[in-house]
Amino acid sequence: MTRAQIKILAIVTMLIDHIGAIFFPQIPLFRIIGRLSFPLFCFFIAQGVLYTSNVRAYLGRLFLFALLSEIPYDLAFYSTIWNPQKQNVFFTLFFGLAAISFLRTFLETKPFLACTLAVIPVLTAEVLHTDYGWFGVTLVILFYCLRDVKTKGVLLFVLFNTGYSFLTGTIKLYAAAAGVPILFYSGKKGKPDWKYFFYVFYPAHLLLLYFVRIVAF
Repeated sequence: MTRAQIKILAIVTMLIDHIGAIFFPQIPLFRIIGRLSFPLFCFFIAQGVLYTSNVRAYLGRLFLFALLSEIPYDLAFYSTIWNPQKQNVFFTLFFGLAAISFLRTFLETKPFLACTLAVIPVLTAEVLHTDYGWFGVTLVILFYCLRDVKTKGVLLFVLFNTGYSFLTGTIKLYAAAAGVPILFYSGKKGKPDWKYFFYVFYPAHLLLLYFVRIVAF
């Protein structure tokens, strides 16, 4: 599978998940399907740092859209302009990219500093209550560190996800299915180019779902 194909899969399953969470919380199938999306986005953050020519610009885009997405996120899920108890997933991905940027920069020359700096985004995500918190940032780190051993990386992801699921909710066990498209990832970009589509799609679809709920329900 190409990068574009897996990103389409991640976007579609995310949309299904959010439709279920907002409109059909009593039907678990929506949330089960939706478990695939987040690990795939984490995987591509870990992959993206290998291909980008400007990590700072990459971080800047994630942070900008984290800010732009916060109101749509809170409106869609909490019917309020701002909910300080939960922050959208772009913040989690931002902290994940920050963590692996520290590892990429310092791990070979200053491993203790690299690991110390990488822990800061993990803890910050948890303190700020970003979506998936410490688990999400750690998952990005895991995919980055195991980027050259795909099969072992997927196996460790499944084990890590399983442990997290038993701590926080067994429905998250279904996220392990994301390992299948990751195993079939070809490393090729593919078409169409979805580089900026997710950035816009995330806040846009949340706003749309919010307005649909207001009008239809």
